[in-house]
Amino acid sequence: MAISRRQFLTVAGSGLALSFLNSPGGAAWASVRGIRPVSPINIIVPRDYQPPIAGDTRNYQFKLVRASLSYLEDEYSVRSLPVWGKPFGAVDLEKRVTNIVYWVMKAVKAHLNIYPLDPAWIVAQIMKESYFYEFAISSALAIGICQFIQPTAKSHGILCAGDRAAHGKSPYKYPRLAKKVREYYQLKRERRRYAKSKKPSPELTQQKAVQLIASGKTTGYQKTAQAHLAYWKKIAEYDKKVTRARDQYRQYLQANIQGKDIFNNRDLQAILNFDERFTYRKPVFAMVEMIARGLRSRKGNILAASVGFNAGLSSTKDFGAYEPYGQIPAIEQATTYISHVLINHYEITRRME
Repeated sequence: MAISRRQFLTVAGSGLALSFLNSPGGAAWASVRGIRPVSPINIIVPRDYQPPIAGDTRNYQFKLVRASLSYLEDEYSVRSLPVWGKPFGAVDLEKRVTNIVYWVMKAVKAHLNIYPLDPAWIVAQIMKESYFYEFAISSALAIGICQFIQPTAKSHGILCAGDRAAHGKSPYKYPRLAKKVREYYQLKRERRRYAKSKKPSPELTQQKAVQLIASGKTTGYQKTAQAHLAYWKKIAEYDKKVTRARDQYRQYLQANIQGKDIFNNRDLQAILNFDERFTYRKPVFAMVEMIARGLRSRKGNILAASVGFNAGLSSTKDFGAYEPYGQIPAIEQATTYISHVLINHYEITRRME
């Protein structure tokens, strides 16, 4: 079906452009003009999506590994890889990515009954989480390639350092620090409760304080100011204790994994008995399960499901017409996180083509 520019403008003006572009002739015209009648962008993973997990998947896995490595090599041949602090050539990423992709494929297949997942998306998200560094430890004590904190890891049956009584004894280094992880989370809970229940009222914001000082009308606010000073002092004390407990637990972790190689069977067994977050299988399976459940809860919205893995699914709750799909919370860390995962996925998949 041929159509002139005038005819198209007439159709568009009559409000029928969308139906025209959805017709076979309209699609042909659009392709000639370089316009796609259907957007190439789709953040909703359909429930009937079939991931490449059936039959012989070796060719797909090979492409996914090579594409991931190609992207990293292009970007980090000279500058340092994030997390690693080394350029691409200084790290044996091939064996790591090969093993991780293997477990991603297994995990996607195992959790297909929850929701189908794109293996390349999981790899892109692991890249953002840790750049495939198994010994990554974040400032929030998130550990391993999937960056699990202890409470989340334990809920998925993943052994964490400090869980066993043996972790606090010889031959482990700094065994007295094994319990610091419990202290860390206990102090964080106490801080949250204190901050919520003890915040002085009325609130004396910086703006309000400046206004009072400027106006000279500070009489009667001395007690309020003193209450705020005491509150801030207590919060600062909690922060100091939390930081100390965190740093001591991190010291314990690093001392007991130093020099270990998960590709050495003896070292791997020692790590499995110490903290399984430093390995591949269980963390990957737990991550895939969490994202699959997020997709099911958010009607296939991969952005909300992925942010939910990173910041908690409750943070993606929305209302009204958008409630089934969720949202990206207005948190800088979350928006940066998901934008990086999106770009990782794009760069990986375009190289697979």
